Amino acid sequence: MKLNLGCGFDKRDGYINLDNFEHCNPDILHDIESAPYPFPDDYFDEILIKHVLEHVGQTFSVFKKVIQEIYRISRDGAKIIIQVPNYKHVTFWSDPTHVRAFDEITFSMMSRKQNDEWIKSKSNYTMLSYILNVDFEITNTKYIAEKNAIAKLNIQSDKELSDTIVELNTNQWNIIKEFWFELKAIKPPS
Repeated sequence: MKLNLGCGFDKRDGYINLDNFEHCNPDILHDIESAPYPFPDDYFDEILIKHVLEHVGQTFSVFKKVIQEIYRISRDGAKIIIQVPNYKHVTFWSDPTHVRAFDEITFSMMSRKQNDEWIKSKSNYTMLSYILNVDFEITNTKYIAEKNAIAKLNIQSDKELSDTIVELNTNQWNIIKEFWFELKAIKPPS
């Protein structure tokens, strides 16, 4: 089973398309910030969340519910595909409905393994895996570069491009337009 959470007008075949905007005619009309979602526990093998999370959970309590619901309806090993704008790009700040920013550290905070390593080393990170009672591992990260920025670079390989834009993004704005994260839900044995 696959879920397109917050599908908007990007409804996809083979997915249950859920949104709270009735004009996009989703398969299921439901507010993402309203728990519980209309699905049983451990239901989905894949969840696509494309340009949604930056719009929901303005308060931490609502954000917590959203992430907990995503985890609840994911099967062990489920693939969670998340696409969000880079907060260091004008497209993040130009949309007044964006309420939350994300990067790799955000999702690392949702990893039990990473939280345990940080606890052991007495690192100063928020242990979201424990606070939210979820466990997600990042399995892949893709950086979507601003086309105008990379056009000026003379880069031959995808690896070199990725390394370069990540390095440039640390000091400059409007280099990376979007982050694409692939997470895996880790569930304890029943």
